[in-house]
Amino acid sequence: MYLSCEFPVLKIFGFGDGSEDINGPAGDVLYASYLSMARAGLASLEMWDPKSQKWGQAHSQARFSILKSFLEAGDDFCKLDYTKDDLSDLTIKLDRSKILTAGRKAVADYLQKLHVYKSTADVKTGSDFYLGMSNVGLDFWGTKVRNVVLDNKQPRKVFIQANSTLDEATGNVSIKHYDATLLGMIESWSDRNL
Repeated sequence: MYLSCEFPVLKIFGFGDGSEDINGPAGDVLYASYLSMARAGLASLEMWDPKSQKWGQAHSQARFSILKSFLEAGDDFCKLDYTKDDLSDLTIKLDRSKILTAGRKAVADYLQKLHVYKSTADVKTGSDFYLGMSNVGLDFWGTKVRNVVLDNKQPRKVFIQANSTLDEATGNVSIKHYDATLLGMIESWSDRNL
């Protein structure tokens, strides 16, 4: 998240001209990546078990802690917006104009603390800090927000590899696409004679 703010790097991948322009194509990528991380932090609550109050996956725990660093950035950089008591209208509000200031600083501060604790072998302070940042608790996050996440869970996306074939008589190459279903996956593998 911190290095994604480097516009010359975004230029290498074809986004923008390398100049710092949060409203240009590189800024679009940057905004999408920050918003995607915030959403991933919310979605990660699916992997938190309210009975044991433990995380099922380390990456989910990390995403949630990054979301909390966004929310703690201040300056209204990132916030959860809702009007209903059950949070059924929960949305993430992330101010694009503050990514390079409040957002990047929040990520930098968070990463620097983790780095210092790790580099100085301060296991206790580092563990306490990380566990605090990834603490869910049963009230707001563990019950209300987690229930919204589970209620809005989408089926996992299925990517089915297309197959290309060469007609040796004509030299023409053709590509065959498959439906994004289990049957499409089986057909894709079957057509490869595997």
